[in-house]
Amino acid sequence: MFGGELERVIPETRLLKFDDVWASPEGLLFKGRRILRESFAFPNHLDQWRARSVLRFLVTSRVLRRRRKIEREVLWVTDYWSTGHFHWLTDVLTRFYAVRERLAEALVLLPRMYEKRDVVRSSLKAFGVTNVDFISDDEVVECRSLVMPSHTAPSGHFNHEAIRGVRDVMLSAYGDVSGEEKRLYISRSAAAKRRTVNEDEVTSILLRHGFETIRTEELSFEEQVRICSRARYIVSNHGAGLTNILFMREGGSVLELRHQSDCINNCYFTLSSALDLNYFYQTCAPQDPSADPHDAHLLVDPHQIEKNLRLILGCH
Repeated sequence: MFGGELERVIPETRLLKFDDVWASPEGLLFKGRRILRESFAFPNHLDQWRARSVLRFLVTSRVLRRRRKIEREVLWVTDYWSTGHFHWLTDVLTRFYAVRERLAEALVLLPRMYEKRDVVRSSLKAFGVTNVDFISDDEVVECRSLVMPSHTAPSGHFNHEAIRGVRDVMLSAYGDVSGEEKRLYISRSAAAKRRTVNEDEVTSILLRHGFETIRTEELSFEEQVRICSRARYIVSNHGAGLTNILFMREGGSVLELRHQSDCINNCYFTLSSALDLNYFYQTCAPQDPSADPHDAHLLVDPHQIEKNLRLILGCH
């Protein structure tokens, strides 16, 4: 399962510069008749766009939206996936960390969809970013000069210095590493996909081992950082909430509940490795065997999770 993750070359982060480039409210950059590949987490994702989709986007942007120009240099750090909680925290914030010496003076340009997101506001504050310009839904912005740090690592993999630097920034702003250590179960009971079907049974087992259940959607981002910074153990399904292991202390332990056929989505293994956390996993059968593994609700074997908890807790 993890053979492909044990050794990987991480490219050096570069500061890319573009002149006279346009930015759209969808988070895409374009120039002339082409969308820039740098708009995507992986450049080949642009190849999945049909020609008519590209044409429709360009016509909408050029004809139906009002234009605005920014003469000063702007900083761009997002891609087409950055709206996701995992991708904002691990892909975007690591790029902020790479150019942290520029942030006090930089004008950060973001699509309007980020403006009201608590995680965005709080993490920008933690990095000391105060000068932000948001692209409205009905406009495109022409940037005379746009600078962009390349990704510090391919999405789902990590430059250790950068991701640990992000952890340090967040903990300095919102962490509580002096409090009593916690054992947390992060529930996905309100999520549309990858819920634990027999969660009542699972949480009763976790409770016997001293675990507290939280639902991250009920907490502010600052509260999530604070409570997870005190966690010695975190258990959760594969999903956005598990990204909060980013705020754990070194040496903590993570148990990921994952689909029994998933041998691809190893991002929490690589994140744990980069953060010096102990990673454990339990494969789980889907409620519906025909469902896509990325969407399927899971049945957690109660005897196996009892065994795994005893193993993990007995390691310390």
